[in-house]
Amino acid sequence: SYGSVWTQLLKVHETIGEQRVKFSSDISEVADDLQIVYKDTEKNRKAAKEQGNRHEKNRLDAEVSLEKSKIKYDLHTEEWEKAILAKSNNESEYMPKKAGLFKSNKTPAQFQKQVDDSCAKANQAQTSYKNQLATTNATRQDYFQSQLPSDIIHLKSIGDECCGATRYQLARYSYLFEVAITADGEALDNDRGTGLRSLCEKINNDQDTFTVVREFGERAINFRKADIPYKEYPMSKVAMSILKPNPVFGVELTKLMQRDGQEVPLFLVKCIEAIEASGLKNEGLYRISGTGTHIQRLKSSFDRNCAGVDLTTDENTADVNNITGLVKLWFRELPDPLFPQSSYQHFMNAAKIENDRMRVLGLHTIINDLPDAHYATLKYIMCHLEKVQKNQEFNKMTTSNLSTIFGITLMGGESNSNQSSINSQEQYQQQEEQRLADTHWHVRVVKTILENYCLIFEPDEEQ
Repeated sequence: SYGSVWTQLLKVHETIGEQRVKFSSDISEVADDLQIVYKDTEKNRKAAKEQGNRHEKNRLDAEVSLEKSKIKYDLHTEEWEKAILAKSNNESEYMPKKAGLFKSNKTPAQFQKQVDDSCAKANQAQTSYKNQLATTNATRQDYFQSQLPSDIIHLKSIGDECCGATRYQLARYSYLFEVAITADGEALDNDRGTGLRSLCEKINNDQDTFTVVREFGERAINFRKADIPYKEYPMSKVAMSILKPNPVFGVELTKLMQRDGQEVPLFLVKCIEAIEASGLKNEGLYRISGTGTHIQRLKSSFDRNCAGVDLTTDENTADVNNITGLVKLWFRELPDPLFPQSSYQHFMNAAKIENDRMRVLGLHTIINDLPDAHYATLKYIMCHLEKVQKNQEFNKMTTSNLSTIFGITLMGGESNSNQSSINSQEQYQQQEEQRLADTHWHVRVVKTILENYCLIFEPDEEQ
């Protein structure tokens, strides 16, 4: 239910998103229309302003021209007046005088001529002034009675048109916003049960948990429950030959004998001698584990140069359990165990013989048929374990204890040689279970050999 509800919730948000996109598109159109209204209004306003300025300029130009005509009229009339006064004064005070060297008085004729000229100019200026006054008054009358009211009315009509268009667009925006809000509310909560709150109420946690557990249970049937086995990186033979020129771990006993020319491997001889020299009386010998890092360091040293390893140093003799752990590790890593796989079933059959004497005879026969390397190594390690159990008063290691420790170590199991042919985890598990079931017989084989060491290995062959 959660997944279904989540999908529907996403659809609700998608619907709201689409509605918001449509709303933004609609108000974008409103904004474009308002922009057009603004541009048209601004254009008409500028045209009206230019026309009003032009009309006002015509009026002002007429008034300036009238002022100039008035000044010219006043100036010529004043000159005419001065000429009349000068003539009148001259006639009343006229006395003939002797002419001077540089200056002479005007005659009455000259004064009359000056009066006539001034009068003509004054009359002309008066006529020009009257004409300009009539023109200016007509211009002013046309401006104040016609042009100015017309300009104001035109400007008001532009403003009214802008206000009307703006009001319409605002009303349009309000309607679009109302529609968008209503659509969002319809998507968020409605009577159809597809709103957010209604959808959330449909989530059933118990049912979802049951469904998840059931589906996981169906898939989990195919899961592997067994442990993942360790897979070692396979280094090339060339690299291994450089890293370990003469390895002693993981090499078959027969190959060691052929390579080194010794029936008992030098590694085992050096380790047993070191143990017998200082550790036979150590309590828990072979039972107590050594230090893993020290054991691995000794292993690497033996693989590099077996003959050069000195086990008598203080570091190596400080804890004999490191050497015993190394011996057990060497036996476990043999490709073919000390009791060869080819003879494994024979040993198992002999171990199941209830008669002690017949069991000893059976084991004696099988051991005599072992390959030389296996026979010599088995005799050597059993001779050593015989010495260990003879010191059980100190080391607490009885024949039973030693047999339990070395049972699986020396016998291995059939699974050791057949792991390469295992095709499934089930087969591997079955062979592991069989190996564990045979552990009792492994211990019995080793215990019988230890208890009858002198009978199985002839005294004249004892080392």
